[in-house]
Amino acid sequence: MATKTAIFVIVLAALLPSLYDLGQKLVLMYNNAPERFLNINNLNSSEVKFSDTIRDCEDALLVESKGLAIVACDPGREVWNTVMGIFIPGPVPNAEIYAYNYGNADTLDSEALTRFQIVGYDSGADFHTLGIAYDEETSTLFVTNHRKEGRTIELFKLDFGTFTATHFRTIQHPLFRSPNAIALLNSHEFLVTNDHHFLMENSRILSMVETLLGLPLATVLHVDISPLLEDPATPAKVDTVARLAFPNGIEIVNETTVAIASTTGTAVYLYDIAIPASTNTTSPTLTYKSKVNFPFWVDNIQISGDGTLFAAGHPHPATLSKYASSRHGCGSPEILAAADASFQEYCRNAQGFSGVSKWTESGGVEHIYFDDKYPTSSTAVFDSKRKVGIITGLYAKGILVWRE
Repeated sequence: MATKTAIFVIVLAALLPSLYDLGQKLVLMYNNAPERFLNINNLNSSEVKFSDTIRDCEDALLVESKGLAIVACDPGREVWNTVMGIFIPGPVPNAEIYAYNYGNADTLDSEALTRFQIVGYDSGADFHTLGIAYDEETSTLFVTNHRKEGRTIELFKLDFGTFTATHFRTIQHPLFRSPNAIALLNSHEFLVTNDHHFLMENSRILSMVETLLGLPLATVLHVDISPLLEDPATPAKVDTVARLAFPNGIEIVNETTVAIASTTGTAVYLYDIAIPASTNTTSPTLTYKSKVNFPFWVDNIQISGDGTLFAAGHPHPATLSKYASSRHGCGSPEILAAADASFQEYCRNAQGFSGVSKWTESGGVEHIYFDDKYPTSSTAVFDSKRKVGIITGLYAKGILVWRE
């Protein structure tokens, strides 16, 4: 009897942290439900731009030296979303890459947004962007791509004079299960998150269990592409450096710290990073240090020039899931006309909540934007010198721009 009691106590002690985390998330889900959602808008002089031109822009980054934002937009996400398990048969539009001139507030909107002409990319391959990163020294854009035939990371040379993105390398590796966000260490090394271990297209049940229980099965990878850059036939060096639940956005905070968003953890985890003395030996070592909790399921993160961490995400996953799965039907006049009255009513009033906050070690978490006027926030970036910020939405028309 004593042995059984001891085993029960040990098992209960092991489960208590997980049960506590689950309880906290259930409380958060309850508080953020549509009927109880508390709107917060602390943005100064904000405006949704380009709503008639671009949509479904998951990630964005700033090239502050040029006053430009690079924005990756994938309207095909409405019918092909590997992370959320949306696989609607039929044609899937490819993603596009845009440059937004945010540096000059007087530039007309008609002149401020430019689509990059993609050159050299295989015309027979599809293109579905998630995370992007830019190395200014080599003018290289790194893009995670969830192609139907497999997950890849694509490399493009950007020319801001002609606004062309010339494709020059596709990186593939068995450890690229579901590559999501990229953080560059230098021009040939980076960290990339795999958001899931179990993929939706392989097993919807296992993928949902991994997500709902917050199982720390997914990985963060260190990738060294220097061999590949010298010889395209040579594979990249790829190693696992961390495991956590639903790792999503990732950013290099400074020389010693890496920040990783755990979507199902509703937090950003901070790790000490130790770079090996010799680049020919081992990958960097990540050691967990602390975490910052947010009142939403964190998607992407950005560190501004003054060291502030900006986090964007989704306050109510159930509402997001319904919103995402309805985008194709609500956006199709034919499907909408043939739908029943309840679906038509939903489409007229559908809500996709956004959650954006910022964090500093001295000031803690400050909330910026919690609303559905601009839905499904996935990324928030901020130029701390020009005092300009941009929010992108996973399923939103245009981008939300604010100026302080």
